[in-house]
Order: sequence, then structure tokens, then C-alpha cells
Amino acid sequence: MSAYVLGLGRELARRGVGVIIVTASHEDTHSAEVDCEGVCVVHLPSPAANSASEWVARASQYAGEIQAAVGEGCDLVHTHYWASGLAGLEVSRLSGIPHVTTFHTIAAVKEQASELSPEPYERHEAERTIAQRADGIVAWTRFEANALVSMLGAERERIAVAPIGVDTERFRPLDRAEARSRLDISADEETLLYVGRLDRIKGADVLLRAAGFLADRPRLRVRIVGGEVDGDFAEGLRTLAADLNIAEKVSWIGTVPNDELPLHYAAADMVIVPSYSESYSIVAAEAMACGTPVVSSNVPGPASFIEDGVSGRLVAAGDAPALACAVQQLLDDASLRDRLGSGGLAAARQMTWGASADSVLGLYERVAAKCDSGSRLRGNGGQSGGNDGG
Repeated sequence: MSAYVLGLGRELARRGVGVIIVTASHEDTHSAEVDCEGVCVVHLPSPAANSASEWVARASQYAGEIQAAVGEGCDLVHTHYWASGLAGLEVSRLSGIPHVTTFHTIAAVKEQASELSPEPYERHEAERTIAQRADGIVAWTRFEANALVSMLGAERERIAVAPIGVDTERFRPLDRAEARSRLDISADEETLLYVGRLDRIKGADVLLRAAGFLADRPRLRVRIVGGEVDGDFAEGLRTLAADLNIAEKVSWIGTVPNDELPLHYAAADMVIVPSYSESYSIVAAEAMACGTPVVSSNVPGPASFIEDGVSGRLVAAGDAPALACAVQQLLDDASLRDRLGSGGLAAARQMTWGASADSVLGLYERVAAKCDSGSRLRGNGGQSGGNDGG
């Protein structure tokens, strides 16, 4: 989510839009305000709420803090994730400026896609409220747009479909041997890479079960890049790896700086996206931009830009044997890996932040005109506030 907010913000800033990103600070070392390539990032000292009910109760408080942080003169507020969306509704009400939101994930879709624990009732209610009251909604795929209408009651004419962009200057093909040398990965290692938070919905357990079917491959290694969201689940993954007798094949890398990610993508034989549900999967898009083949769950987000057998592989979500079969096929066929890597690279080069920003700006201008606030958003110093839900 942070990568998306910053990527879109930078592209809008290049168009002359004044962008302020407001987010909660999770580290004492964060300064109150920093400049990030033309985007002003403001960290609020407020601690994040610990439950859905707390988020709902504190929405007005956060709205006031956002207003105090950005001051007067903003033309529009763009929120990210349901918790920030509630605060955005209040900012819009108090300031009279239009409110655009991006959900990133929808509780009903997550629950429909898996047998995981249900999302809190407060989140379901908040998402319905936001979908029906926001002046505009940015969806990443037509599937998401349809879900917003059918599940949350959003008005279709308020929705703009704007796929995520990829920074192809940062995420680009690199020399694999050099990348492996820098990351201390042996040249003959068969490397499967997972990038993402350690959360049940992301399906890292499915990847480990698939690796268990391939445990007889002596050079197979699984590299897990990402931080813990659910401590119990993360600990369960380590137990699962031990139970499958692949503990020595799994490397727990933890979080890495965003600028280091291209090295990890380049060093891998393939990137695995085993999620039960994905609104889009920026990880898959970034890996494709690096020319690394992707094997992903066949869920609406990745399936919107991966063509099976051409720009990557798609397998049924949660199906560890099918995932293992796809991985084994690619490991045994270097020419297939090369073809899928090239196909993915070609697809990723069409996924630009410029195209995404065009759609988002169009939505901004439409809602600004409807709200009679005037459109000062294209290239003349208007400000767009956002909240990354952090």
C-alpha cells in the first residue's frame, strides 16, 4: 500500500499537482515532515488503533489531526484503506472538499476467497458507508469495480478503474549472477522468492507446502522477504517448514529497503504469489518488470495482467500440488522460464504510472467539478492529500 501511495504521488507531483501524504508514524525516528521526490510526507504522532472498533471511534480525531497537519487550501482528499476512508469522509464534511478513496482490499471479497477468520463487523459496515458516500472511488480492476457495486452498493459512475503502475526505472532487468553474488546466493541454487507481509491471506503456507512436494530437489531454496503482521501465523510457518522437513531450505530474510527489492527479484529463478486473494499484486508486477517469471494464484488481481503461459503462470489459489507442479515445470525448463520472463517484462512495460495517473486525475477533476470546488488539480499547484492507512 505504501509503495502504491508513493508511486502515484510521485507521478502526480511530476504533473504539477501538490501532494501531501499524511500517515501515522510507527517509529520514534520519523520526522514530522519530510520531502520525498516532490511529495510532502507528514507523519502524525497518533498511535494506530488496535482494533476495528477503535478505528471507528477515532475517525473524527484523526480527521482533525489530518486537517491540522495539512492546513487550508487542499482541493481534495484521497484516502487509502477503509480505516482512513472513515477519516476522509469526516475531512470532506468539515472542509467541504471532495473525497476520493481506494479500498486496496474489501472484507467481503477476502472472506469469499478463503476460509480464514471473518473480518470485523465494524469493517464491513465502514466499507459500505465509505463506498456509498465517497465522491469517487479508484478501483484497480473491473472485478474490483463490480464488487464495489454488488457487495457495497457503490454507484458505478463514481468509480474509475486505474491499474497500478510500475516504476520501470527502479524495477528493471539486472544481471542475475551479480545479484546473487551481492545477496550471497550460490550460482546453482534453485531460488523461489516470496515477497509480502506474513499474513494468512497472502498464502505463504501454500508456498511452503508446495516446496514440501519438491523437497527431494537438493538445490531448492525458498526465500521469504517480508515482515510479520500476524505473529502466530509467522511462527506457524516456521513450524510448518520443520514439519515438512524443509526448514533448512527456507531463508527468512525479513523486511528489506524498497531500493533493494530489484536485487532480490533479479536473483530469483521465479517469484511466487500464492495469495488466497489479491486486489492487484504489485509484487507480481514489479517482478515481471525485472524480467523474472511469476507463478501466481489465479485470483482476479494478478489474473487481470498475467496471461497464463505467456507472461507468467496462474494456478488455483490454495492448491499446493498444482503450485508445486508449475514450479517444477519451470525449474526443469530454462527456455520456458526465459519465455515467461520476457513475456512478463513486455506486459509490465505497459503498466505505467502515467496511465494510472491519467485515470486518477480524470476522476479527481470530475468529482471536483460535481462538488463545485473548482478544478485546480492539473498542473497549477492544487494539493491532493492522501492517507496510506498506516
